[in-house]
Amino acid sequence: MHAENETTGSIHCEKSDDKITSMEVLIIGFGFSAIPLIRELERDGINYAVVSNGEGSIWDRLEKHGRLDFDLVSSVHSSLYSFELVNRDAKDRYPTSKEYLAFIRKYLTQYSSKVIKDWVTSVENHSTHSIVRTQNGRIFETKHLVISTAFKRKMNQLLNEFDYASAKNKTIAITAMGDSVNLMISKLIPYNNRIVLVTNGFMLLDKLVFYHDITVTVDQFEYHNIRHLSNVLYRKTIWTGLEFVVMCQKLFKFLAIENVYFKHPLATRSSFNLKMILNPKMIFNYVFRSSVPYGVIAIKYWPIDSYQRLFDNDSLKKFIRDGYLLNDLAFFLEQGLVELWPKQETVIDREEHTIRWKDNVIKYDHIVDADYEIPNLPDIIVDRDGVPKHKYEYICRNNFMGVIPKELNNIYFIGYTRPSTGGLNNIIEMQCLFTHKLITASSFHQEIHENLEQRIQKYNNYYYLLDTKGHADHLVHYGFYADDVARLMKINLRLSDCRSIRDLVIHFIFPNAAFKYRQSGPYKVEGVKEMVQQIYNNHMRFLGVIHYLLTYSLLQLTAYVALIVAYYRQELPGVAVPFLAVFVLLNPITPFVAAYAIPCNLYLNVFMAVALALTAYYKNPIIPIVSLFVVFALTYVFRQLGWTRAPFNDLKNKKRPKYGEFFKRYCNAFKEVFSGIDSSTQSRSACRGTVSVPSDQASPSASRVAGN
Repeated sequence: MHAENETTGSIHCEKSDDKITSMEVLIIGFGFSAIPLIRELERDGINYAVVSNGEGSIWDRLEKHGRLDFDLVSSVHSSLYSFELVNRDAKDRYPTSKEYLAFIRKYLTQYSSKVIKDWVTSVENHSTHSIVRTQNGRIFETKHLVISTAFKRKMNQLLNEFDYASAKNKTIAITAMGDSVNLMISKLIPYNNRIVLVTNGFMLLDKLVFYHDITVTVDQFEYHNIRHLSNVLYRKTIWTGLEFVVMCQKLFKFLAIENVYFKHPLATRSSFNLKMILNPKMIFNYVFRSSVPYGVIAIKYWPIDSYQRLFDNDSLKKFIRDGYLLNDLAFFLEQGLVELWPKQETVIDREEHTIRWKDNVIKYDHIVDADYEIPNLPDIIVDRDGVPKHKYEYICRNNFMGVIPKELNNIYFIGYTRPSTGGLNNIIEMQCLFTHKLITASSFHQEIHENLEQRIQKYNNYYYLLDTKGHADHLVHYGFYADDVARLMKINLRLSDCRSIRDLVIHFIFPNAAFKYRQSGPYKVEGVKEMVQQIYNNHMRFLGVIHYLLTYSLLQLTAYVALIVAYYRQELPGVAVPFLAVFVLLNPITPFVAAYAIPCNLYLNVFMAVALALTAYYKNPIIPIVSLFVVFALTYVFRQLGWTRAPFNDLKNKKRPKYGEFFKRYCNAFKEVFSGIDSSTQSRSACRGTVSVPSDQASPSASRVAGN
């Protein structure tokens, strides 16, 4: 049982004369978003009901159309709930769509007896309760109303019905970019299609890389709690030198940096540019507010080197059939298989089926347009004494933690906050725990609501660099979000509880997955503590991340020591020291060097440690200065020898002939696998021209698979 349960009495579910069903907790929407909350309500013996129309989810529709042929963009650690993951092998991998659907159905079947099949037509929110009306005439009165009806998106129909059979040796124009589009590209590339991305740019992240022989998934490379030590340390290292690449792109165009954003500048997100980096307000926000802002859209892809290492064997066709598709957009760009056109400069003539950029005019066979995610909420009417009734308008930034809308009473939103990288299930699980405590602990509910507007304002000021609202406001860094919720609920890990180096590493370096906060306390899940230890051991005690952070820190320290020693020896005027210190703090070079030294950081760290010891002994500024240049030179040499690999978007290794040869084998295997699929199942409708799709009720997991 939970430590605090202040629900007043049991739930009354009897119908009165006017056929209103009264209850304590009502949930609208029966998808995977509600499962962790339902589990907690049942553990406490709290009566509840779920209203759902019973129509098929996006996963059911994908299965019906034969489109469960991909793997997820979040790893197993971020795709399954704590209480499910603890019973499985927790090694790094990415579940397939079929495996994920089986996971969802297991719990939907388990809790299906509490579901009332009906469609909610309206909600009236009063000060103390909500009235819910359904299509079949049911009326519910509930004290606590949970809404988890997910998003509606046009992309869901594209995923189900795009006519791949007709897309061979064709020209496809795509006016959006995200994980969904990248999935479509991965199915179009093997058939010699010309892909033109009309884009404002995007953020690319490798799904999985190898640190020596240890796999590291993208969600394992976020070390979220380092931000509590230093926002600058976190921000500088998590961008892995991107600031330096952008600056070189703008100022030194002759430099040949093997990075997708340098070689393909149109890939750079327009919001991330030199002007932003040098903007004083942005610098202040980066240093003193959130280390990484919310609203960042990221596409996760299989890098070809990691993909080949894992899947290039006699079972390649089986892996493809299971859904492991090569979608290395960086490789596709490098090979000229995908073109980038700037959205602001491209003219689209939909009647003539042409696109034009400068003097380039091409006729397209298909055009793919996506849309933004919109919460699929029922109509909600706000009814307060002395105030005219009015319809509720959803604004992401008006909801505390994405769960509590400030304009409504005792209504909770679950599933409308999504991760920029991996971890939708982590966000959902933490939202469910947060909602459960708000429902069952009246003192906690009162504490949160006493200054709700101030909490929302503080949260927004910290995480959003700009005051303007955007379509991507609901995209958060899952590790920041999970930690913030845990701190609100006081179930977070505390530094004072650390008793060993292992505890410190788990506290600061281990990603903030939901299960990290379920090792003990009122929401403990048996076996999670042992699972955390196993993941820690599987990742070689996270030494790869530690050495990377240490390289950046030692580079910074060496530069500061050079300044201090030079000033101490009166070789540097005092007035210059503050300016040089600020330059060292903000310089974009050291994080770039640290990132491009992976996985050889250990050797550089030993060298710099020795140099610092010699500097302390001889008190000569030449020693740290020389050591910096030696580290820069060694990093360059290691890279030329092929010993290093940047964690994200490294193009140098993609040029190796073995990857070109493998790609040909992969395409042949892909076509053999998909040639056996019935074309009528693969394509229910031809999506030539712009697809016009009505609003539908999707599962939020579709967005996790599909991206933006």
